[in-house]
Amino acid sequence: MMKRTAVLLAALFYVCALQVPAHANDSSASLDTEGLRLTYNANIIMESESLQLGLEEIRVAYRFRNTSDRDIETLVAFPLPLLHIGEEGNYILPEKRDPINFIDFQVTVDGRRVEPQVEVKATRSGVDVTEVLKRHGVPLTMLAENDAATVALNERLNDLPDTAKRELERHGVIDWTTSFGEENKPLASTHWDTHITFYWFQAFPAGRTIEVTHRYRPVPRHFFFVESDLASSEIRKKYCFDQAFTQAARAAFKRAAQGQDAGSSSILPGRELKYVLTTAGNWLGTIKKFHLMVEKPSAQALVSLCAADIKRTSPTTFELSADDYTPQEDINLLFVAPPATSPR
Repeated sequence: MMKRTAVLLAALFYVCALQVPAHANDSSASLDTEGLRLTYNANIIMESESLQLGLEEIRVAYRFRNTSDRDIETLVAFPLPLLHIGEEGNYILPEKRDPINFIDFQVTVDGRRVEPQVEVKATRSGVDVTEVLKRHGVPLTMLAENDAATVALNERLNDLPDTAKRELERHGVIDWTTSFGEENKPLASTHWDTHITFYWFQAFPAGRTIEVTHRYRPVPRHFFFVESDLASSEIRKKYCFDQAFTQAARAAFKRAAQGQDAGSSSILPGRELKYVLTTAGNWLGTIKKFHLMVEKPSAQALVSLCAADIKRTSPTTFELSADDYTPQEDINLLFVAPPATSPR
């Protein structure tokens, strides 16, 4: 049984991000990505998985072995979580971005780059509304290459012909009745979910092992971490705070308070990075060898997670290894930035 261990890490993280309009709780949304999915085949085993998690990049290397005496070709997919296009979709993304591959997903097989295909569709209340959005030139992700282009896109929606507006409203994907700008001008409010899946067909030669690697830039949740969070049983359980983390965080709050207005509650920037490990694998048996590395850019922030006997291996890395591994829980990494300067 995996014991839950809290680990105090130190890191000063730098996030090059574009802040989109925040909700009232000053929290953004995250994309809780997971690993590759294979269509089920009982002849393929996972010899190893090496997972490296950091705020700037996630890297995963798999070694799959075809144990049969025949070649196997099967579908391999990397689905992104739902993108909520609307009020729930408060994501913080890199300023320069591809409207579809905004996480810069890359995959190689035995060291050779593979260009996956991509499926993108939009749904509203479970109904496919892809074609109606495309018919009126509405991007399914509502993303453009930069912030200025995204603003221009929203302006274009506000100026659509009345016939287009009526059809989009009838499908429930955009309305111009809930948000208003200057001089009471109606503004577009979007309401749909976007599904993005990268996929390709992979050959597994008989009796051989192949290495499949992928990497991408994660989309962590940004939020304000406040001192009362340290006493929350729900938050403590989620990130496994130990005494060392709690003491270090209280000291950071004390320093932060000295630099803020008298009487105000001290706050620290928080980042949550999540990785879904518990998805059922479509291969035979357990992960024969599993390795996890948590990477930190430098030595100033506080980080806590639940892990089994994770150990510090360098000033910037913590690692754990396990044989015949079956994940029992997903990974929740909490990064808390300390005050930027020391108190006077």
